[in-house]
Amino acid sequence: MINEEYSFDDLKDFLLDTVDLLIVGWPNQEERSCFFYEKWYNTDTKILLVKREKNEKVYCKLLENKTTVFERNIDLCVGLSQLLNRLNINQKNVLIDLSSLDNVLIMFLTKQLLTRVAPKSLFASYIRPEKYSSQSGDVGFALSEQVSAIESVPGFTRRESDNQTLCTFLGFEGKRLKGILETIHGFEKLVPIVAFPSGTPQWYNVTMWNSMDILQSETKDLLVYKCYSESVFDAVRLLNETIAQDENVVLAPLGTRPHSMACAIFACQHQATRIIYDFVIESEHRAIGVSDITIYHLSSFIKC
Repeated sequence: MINEEYSFDDLKDFLLDTVDLLIVGWPNQEERSCFFYEKWYNTDTKILLVKREKNEKVYCKLLENKTTVFERNIDLCVGLSQLLNRLNINQKNVLIDLSSLDNVLIMFLTKQLLTRVAPKSLFASYIRPEKYSSQSGDVGFALSEQVSAIESVPGFTRRESDNQTLCTFLGFEGKRLKGILETIHGFEKLVPIVAFPSGTPQWYNVTMWNSMDILQSETKDLLVYKCYSESVFDAVRLLNETIAQDENVVLAPLGTRPHSMACAIFACQHQATRIIYDFVIESEHRAIGVSDITIYHLSSFIKC
């Protein structure tokens, strides 16, 4: 597996000339949520805005040359898949902006584009913020307003097994890990993975501090893995190295959006994999500023 991750500055001109369809979330007050939408708004590239709502519904808006072509509330599992089909994805070079989409949409769209409606080429982008606005001191992050019931992610539902491996990507909020461990019973092995930001190493310490008490309550000799928080490829590689092909796996992506995409990619390659999520309602004004921007070339993962 070649690590096809690049700086946006290095690929900016290529992407602006090549991308036919940009998939983004609805812009909000975070600067990074608007970045790619504003970059492509004045081009002739189609822009699909997607926002997840209650009861597995999504609100979609399709723009072409600044004109609204399609705007309505549709079903996530059926309606969004049908919309992607109607857009002739197989003839398009697609870019997904992870920073503006929520984790559930990232995972669902990843499966659709890798296994259902294969684009000509597939790219994704992720913007690391300059800082998180809820930070107070070294450990004070409050990035979620509410945590909902833990359920399978649409498109990644599997029958539970008695011999399960629970693999969880850890984020800043230790309470979310506690909820996962209280919900999933009967797992034989726990594989915790800590996100390691390349540009701000103190964030690694935050994740470990907030999760260590919970991890130690499971076992004193637990092996904790780490991978770069902005790397889709590093996370996929680690999952492939850590989890055997025939293992029954439950993935719980509680960390970064690139790691949620990595979980979806892995699950598309391993049929005995289920992905669960706590369907958090994220706080507004979570992040401030635009820092490093990473581009992922994902065409090698396309299966259909």
